[in-house]
Amino acid sequence: MITTIEYGRLGNQIIRNLAVSLIAQKHDLKVNYSNKDKIAKLGIELFSGSNVYETPEYLKDSNYFLFYSLIV
Repeated sequence: MITTIEYGRLGNQIIRNLAVSLIAQKHDLKVNYSNKDKIAKLGIELFSGSNVYETPEYLKDSNYFLFYSLIV
């Protein structure tokens, strides 16, 4: 499961969560989003799938496109 962090103001969290949502949707990953309820009240839907993996991988600026470009 992916858990997003609460660092930054709400605008930063929205951008971070949207980036994670794109990867989660592509790979059907389960995600626990920071401030999901506040973001939902703004009309922004975030994807959370069903796949959970045992080995943690950390999503960073340096590897975002690597994860996004992986073929499912």
